[in-house]
Amino acid sequence: MTGPIARTSHLTLRVTDLERSRGFYEKALNLHVIGDDPAGRLYLAADPEDVAPLLVLEQADADAAAPRPVDPEPYIGMEHWAFELDSNDFAALQAVYRRLNEIGAEIHHTVDHRVTESIYFLDPDRNMIEIYLNAPRERFAGHMDHPYDSLGDIDAKLAAKVG
Repeated sequence: MTGPIARTSHLTLRVTDLERSRGFYEKALNLHVIGDDPAGRLYLAADPEDVAPLLVLEQADADAAAPRPVDPEPYIGMEHWAFELDSNDFAALQAVYRRLNEIGAEIHHTVDHRVTESIYFLDPDRNMIEIYLNAPRERFAGHMDHPYDSLGDIDAKLAAKVG
């Protein structure tokens, strides 16, 4: 390696039903298919003009082993992955929460992490995803001993009427 890692690039998921997963991510996170390849993988990004995918979906073989369930814990392997909202407005996170509920996504939990406000939900294959909004630094600057605390759920705050 010649230098430090710049960022996380993309996640590739093998899924049980490619079209179902495509529809889920298009509806839940407003992702767009930006390309495909001869192997049948779908490349998705937030901006339909982007060339760098956030997520790649690939049809799993029919006899592929299923991922470990989210519950019960504990288990070995990836617990979740996260998407940061490109906004500093809580209304944007509320809009995602409403959209997830409208499409019938299974919301696992919500949490105020002090540094972020987060929604954790499950995709059709029961992979857990976090979508979050960064908190302004002044909100947690006085709590640097434990800036990643869990301060409880934010269900009521997310469900509150906007404006």
